[in-house]
Amino acid sequence: MNKNILVTGGAGFIGSAVVRQIIENTDNYVLNVDKLNYAANLNSLTEVKNNKRYFFDQIDICNADAIRQAINKFQPNILINLVSQLGNLFKKSTAA
Repeated sequence: MNKNILVTGGAGFIGSAVVRQIIENTDNYVLNVDKLNYAANLNSLTEVKNNKRYFFDQIDICNADAIRQAINKFQPNILINLVSQLGNLFKKSTAA
């Protein structure tokens, strides 16, 4: 049975690799939710962007209403949360 998999941060380095693997190696559907900040790169998803099982929605996960709408519409069986802002964490940990 096909699953609906929601991937947050799916345009990032790790997220895009996960999305590509799911689309290329399973029959599952993927909704990629990403804010598209400095770390995102939709070019890393060109090989799956036209696949009928791949969907993209530009959403900031801090926007609860938008996330709720995406979840209600897509009805995911699985959620993979790969959102991160490593640059901000690095700046905080190295601040004097």
